Amino acid sequence: MSDHPNVQLMEKVYASFGAGDVETAGTYWHEDSVHHYPGRNPLSGEHVGIKDSTAFANKMWELTNGNLHMEVKEIGASDNHAFAILHTRYERKGLVLEMPFINVARIVDGKIKEFWTYPNDVYAVDEFWNA
Repeated sequence: MSDHPNVQLMEKVYASFGAGDVETAGTYWHEDSVHHYPGRNPLSGEHVGIKDSTAFANKMWELTNGNLHMEVKEIGASDNHAFAILHTRYERKGLVLEMPFINVARIVDGKIKEFWTYPNDVYAVDEFWNA
């Protein structure tokens, strides 16, 4: 674990989310945060505020029936941003989506203010969530 507070913040987010504890993960986000999720699928768009962001995360768990796994490969940070390199595996309807993702967070006052998700293959992500 790094001593940088933004690395520690991201580690807490992924530990909670990875355990399916979306509510705890949400406590690390600002009330008016924005999560940008790419593509053209039911999860795509800008999720504004904790309520929308946690609804997005809960929907991921629901659509995968809990078959959602993220392995954190690396987390890095500066005073205003943090990034995570992940290996993900999602399963639903007999389909598997397995690939690297990169997430970038803008951190303000020790909480996530803005969050961007970058999958390795946005077309495969769309195909998976649209199935």
